[in-house]
Amino acid sequence: MQFMTPEWAEAYTQAWNSDSKVMNKLKKMSFVLQFSISDREELEPVVIEVRKGVCTTFGTKEQYDNIEFYIWGDTDSWKKIFDSNISIQKAMKSDGFGFKGPKLKAMMNMSGLERGIAIMREMKEVTV
Repeated sequence: MQFMTPEWAEAYTQAWNSDSKVMNKLKKMSFVLQFSISDREELEPVVIEVRKGVCTTFGTKEQYDNIEFYIWGDTDSWKKIFDSNISIQKAMKSDGFGFKGPKLKAMMNMSGLERGIAIMREMKEVTV
């Protein structure tokens, strides 16, 4: 399954909502988050909406006017995450990744947000 496609977004939403760890860690947090691959313009960013830890919807950036967090990375950086060649913390701090959003809110919920990224790693047969 190709990363950043509607098929992937639906599978990711299901994986998120099947993961009690992420839902518990983010049970007090609601946000809209956009993921993108910075060097692959043909793949539209995927946006997810999370309400009190539950991923309620997903779609494209045109469907949301209240995106709060943005996470992007180039193809090689996302591959490192999927191949487990780099920790999520190191990946997010590397030159290939970017993050934009309320820093304090993100820092207070970092373990839950990291778990959300870790869920991606656990999805089978994802190609970047």
